[in-house]
Amino acid sequence: MSSRFRRAVFWLGGLACLAAAAQAQFSLCGTSGVGPFTQAQVDAGRSAYNSACAACHGPNLQNGSHRTPLIGPGFVVAWGNRSTADYFRYIQTKMPQREPGALAPQTYAAIIAYILAANGAQPGAETLTGESAVRINTIADGVVRATVLAETPQP
Repeated sequence: MSSRFRRAVFWLGGLACLAAAAQAQFSLCGTSGVGPFTQAQVDAGRSAYNSACAACHGPNLQNGSHRTPLIGPGFVVAWGNRSTADYFRYIQTKMPQREPGALAPQTYAAIIAYILAANGAQPGAETLTGESAVRINTIADGVVRATVLAETPQP
């Protein structure tokens, strides 16, 4: 075996280990927690998302024209160690792309509730606001909840 081939195998093995380690940071079995949002916010968020976000991010939170998915393991890897307040501030100051901050604070909160629920977080009795600060990977596991997406129109 050539040394070049051995190095390639070594690096590929290392990459596989890194991928496994990244996946170990979220659950693949659907364990999730109760989020700081209500079912009414999820329902309102689904509608608001379809109106304000689906054109870029996709009607099912993925496969948008030129944006990253907002659902699944990639979302939890990207945002899991941050809080719901961090996520709220980010989307409020960056989205929609051509008009950041154009939506009402309660609309941003509802959209976030929908995204979190689609990623496994369960609705509770608390209303999500910009000040709600719960670490995302303590409530969402990145396991896609088809029932949350069920009312989302498909392309």
